[in-house]
Amino acid sequence: MRKQTTRHRILEEAEKQFIHQGIANVQMKDVASAININRRTLYRYYPSKDELAFEIEIMVLKQIQDYLTIDIDDTNGKTGFEKVKAYFFQVNLDKIKEQIKFTAEFDRYFQGNYPNPELEQSFIEALNPNHDPLFQYIRDGIEDGSIRDDRTAEELYHFISQSFLSLFQRLILRENHLKHEHCDNIDFAQLFRTIILDGIRAP
Repeated sequence: MRKQTTRHRILEEAEKQFIHQGIANVQMKDVASAININRRTLYRYYPSKDELAFEIEIMVLKQIQDYLTIDIDDTNGKTGFEKVKAYFFQVNLDKIKEQIKFTAEFDRYFQGNYPNPELEQSFIEALNPNHDPLFQYIRDGIEDGSIRDDRTAEELYHFISQSFLSLFQRLILRENHLKHEHCDNIDFAQLFRTIILDGIRAP
């Protein structure tokens, strides 16, 4: 079994603590202690908790994106709409539950200004739509006529991606309560997929 690097151990442990305790409640010494390194070593990798949280968020967003695209079959000959449909049929909340929990905690913690321009820029770059195949699939669909063209690819992509994260963040955070709040018979993943696909399909 391949030995984890110190950096990977830091990220894994910090992600776990940030999710379960909240970023504000975790101290760097807690992360260092959990993986048996001293604080000086931890600060050599990450000079601040904010930098550590930002790297985890960027890593998590990529994990979610990779998960959604890894099992899509050959897209040759498929319309843009068919590619988007294949993309959405990869969604299984159980596979990305911890990642989505972290995005919720990150959003809550960093509601105000970001700590510094460098972190802000690296985060913005990680959100570049050109890194996500979904954006290209939507553009393909608009070009080949399978996806409605009364909205730009940017508008459709950002609406879908923001709606996806916000809905599933809430579903995961409140999964123990929703079944008692008149939602127990609703398959939200299937409903989200159906409404989005129906909404973007060309007439």
